[in-house]
Amino acid sequence: MVKRTQSILLLVVLVVYANINAQNILNWEVYSNMDNVVDLMTSDKGIWVATSGGAYFYNPEDSSFVIINKADNINSQNFTSLFIDRDNKIWLGTAEGFVIFYDIESGASKNILDIYKSDKSQKRINNLYAKGDTIFVATSFGVVLINKNNYSLYDTFTKFGNFSSEINVNAVIKNERIFTATSSGIAVQKPGSTNLVAPESWNNYTSSSSGSFGTIRKFDIYFNKVIAATDNGIYQYNTSWDILTLETVPVVDVCVDNSKIYAASKNSLYLYDGSGVSLIYNNNSFEFTSVAVDNGKIYLGTTSGVIELTNGIEKIIKPDNPESNSFLNMDVDIEGNLWIATGKDGQGIGAMVFDGTHWNVVNYQKFPSLQTNDVFSVRASRTSAAVYLGTWGKGFAIYKDGSLEAFNAGNSPLAGIPGDPNFVVITDIEEDSKGNVWLTNLQNTFLQQLYVLTTDRNWYTYSYTKPLLSSNDLTYELEIDQFDTKWFRLFSGRIGLYYYNENGTFSNTNDDRQGYISQTNGLLTNTITALKVDNRGQLWVGTSLGMNIIPDPSNPSVLNISIPSLRGLSVTSIDVDAIDQKWVGTNKGLLQLSSDGFEVINYFTSLNSPLPDDMIRSITVDKKRGIVYAGTDYGLVKIETTFLQPSESLGEIFVYPSPFVIDNSAENILVIDGLIEDSYIKIIDINNQLVRDFKAPGGRIAYWDGKDNDGNYVSSGIYLIIAYDREASNVAVSKIAVIRK
Repeated sequence: MVKRTQSILLLVVLVVYANINAQNILNWEVYSNMDNVVDLMTSDKGIWVATSGGAYFYNPEDSSFVIINKADNINSQNFTSLFIDRDNKIWLGTAEGFVIFYDIESGASKNILDIYKSDKSQKRINNLYAKGDTIFVATSFGVVLINKNNYSLYDTFTKFGNFSSEINVNAVIKNERIFTATSSGIAVQKPGSTNLVAPESWNNYTSSSSGSFGTIRKFDIYFNKVIAATDNGIYQYNTSWDILTLETVPVVDVCVDNSKIYAASKNSLYLYDGSGVSLIYNNNSFEFTSVAVDNGKIYLGTTSGVIELTNGIEKIIKPDNPESNSFLNMDVDIEGNLWIATGKDGQGIGAMVFDGTHWNVVNYQKFPSLQTNDVFSVRASRTSAAVYLGTWGKGFAIYKDGSLEAFNAGNSPLAGIPGDPNFVVITDIEEDSKGNVWLTNLQNTFLQQLYVLTTDRNWYTYSYTKPLLSSNDLTYELEIDQFDTKWFRLFSGRIGLYYYNENGTFSNTNDDRQGYISQTNGLLTNTITALKVDNRGQLWVGTSLGMNIIPDPSNPSVLNISIPSLRGLSVTSIDVDAIDQKWVGTNKGLLQLSSDGFEVINYFTSLNSPLPDDMIRSITVDKKRGIVYAGTDYGLVKIETTFLQPSESLGEIFVYPSPFVIDNSAENILVIDGLIEDSYIKIIDINNQLVRDFKAPGGRIAYWDGKDNDGNYVSSGIYLIIAYDREASNVAVSKIAVIRK
């Protein structure tokens, strides 16, 4: 089971209504694939693993994990290197140039930004090494020295002898002198030299007495001598570099354990005992990246997790995490499970499923009738436990209660692309108000862009004729409004916004209504990128240049709204929460907008939030639980909010904290929970005098800041909290004691 350090890392103060500031974003979680191990080291209590999707500590005694990622107040989780210093503190390097310090005991972290903020074009951290109070950092442009006590950068070396300036350094180590592994060879500090910025302070070695090093990947110290893992074996430095063992073997990592050297190549693990070398393990199913040894256990980092070897017994170690970082589109089913489409063109792994704790996958290995793992679109039924899966090439499937029913060109009217009628691409799926399932077909050989599977299990197909679409017009995203009009966009061809309504008569096309909206009708651009019908029935149209609104889809006209923060941004996805706020994914971050779209409440980026990346691929909102999910190429974020779906009826309302203590700060917040949609609130004192009245924001929760209608804090006493609907036919009452400081 994964153990996480729970902390509220980003508390955002929002103006909700009536000048009440509330902390409506409660917590962030980040989930990413951590199979690709880039580095690992053992510590006193277990093993630390750095991956391209985060880092984790594994305790072999209880098989528990502690995960570190962007939810832990660090600037990146795209790790490239790892080192544990003598104080058992963790140092991590990233692809962007961040050096990150982490203390597992306290959970404290420090982002060292000097390299990231430098003017170097390449800033990747390739390797870390600690000696005394110095952290040696091998980068894409040289070696940087950091004081581990105050985190300050105090020296930089970019010219090593005759090697090119700002050369890439793969590894660095200090024994009595400093050794650097560059892309041109090995540079060694000359004896007695102190001004290491000067090129003449370094000796260069481009090959050994036995031949070329090739790429030098790692250093270690063996019997007080530096050894190097290279493309052509392990070399040892005396006064020159000589082959020690494994000549011609491409060694990716070495680990010294007393008198033994463990050396990993791509698929093999070797043991050198001082007199000879032996192959002790081979596995062609994994690609090895690193090796560490602790108490007789061998740990092999691979591109697919960590292999633990104990007396020849193999065990795969990796935390419960998504099997892919592909989040093409997502939806939440009625049970609260998150479903994720993962790919096309052979890159998909099926549909990932997350229940809030554990990850699973629905794929063709488990359900052969699916025929492919290229699940390209997912949609959960709003009325049943069914989940609909659209594939890239094999049609459409319904998953329900552990069973899967697939529809393709062989067993349904679904038709494929002109070049292959059996290659059926379903780009999106939606249910209409009656539970009929509508599909968009990417490129239909019969020019049938829309399909519907009705509740009585009949199929109908529709072609778009106004304007007539061709086989070059690729149909993408689908959205259905409250009038059961189907809205879709094209990925290429005659791009723009299309709509179609069969008027409730599936077999009679004479009464159907269809149309096309383009830039000439008011769209910012014909490049439509996202569609969403909000809680009030308005259609929001995301484009590559911002956002449009169609206020009344039954009488389409385009409203161009101007949001300064959206200027220059390409909208990638849109969803709405329980109080109709818009969550907008862009190519440069995630925006939280007011219900009318004109106010930017929050603008999250990878630099000011736990977002793993600024390119947002997909968004979905679990309105019932107040959870916003946003997918990126580097992981998924889960944002817990107080924007909960309103109750179906006004029963008992809950108010807290109790007592409600008021001082003269902006932190005075009384939570009123259990509301229905369109609730109103009255606050009445013990003398039956009205103190405050306001409309709730629309979800299950409202807030009172302790002030009366004139903006003054109320006095100590007992107050009634009365919630009611617009007609006052549903009323609920609660009582709260107020203490005024």
